[in-house]
Amino acid sequence: MSVETEIALLKREVDDMKGIHVRLDSAIEKIAEVSSSLHTVIAVHEEKLARQEETLEENEKHFRDNVQELHSRITTNAKETSQHMSEMERRLLDELQTIRKEMSNRVGMLEKWKWVIVGGSIVAGFIIQKVITVNL
Repeated sequence: MSVETEIALLKREVDDMKGIHVRLDSAIEKIAEVSSSLHTVIAVHEEKLARQEETLEENEKHFRDNVQELHSRITTNAKETSQHMSEMERRLLDELQTIRKEMSNRVGMLEKWKWVIVGGSIVAGFIIQKVITVNL
């Protein structure tokens, strides 16, 4: 092979390499663009995730606060109910004691009148018997 042929072959190979290099440069630029786009998408998704985590934490805090408030209300309601029941029991016991005393007084009065009537009947019977025996 002659030198000119070799030079022509080398030129052609250089031209082919230029085409390959141009295509490689184009591919590298596209890969860089895709990489940049991916970084942007990842940044956006990370921001969305951060916001969702914040929202989730706020909702969880709100839920815990609501549970705490309900627990407090239930405890307060239970204490108030217990106090009302104790007060009601005390008042009922006082009222029962009052009724028992009144009933005891009434029964005492009835027993007193019963004995007065029995005593009066005995005296009346004795007087009637004396009147009958004197008249005979």
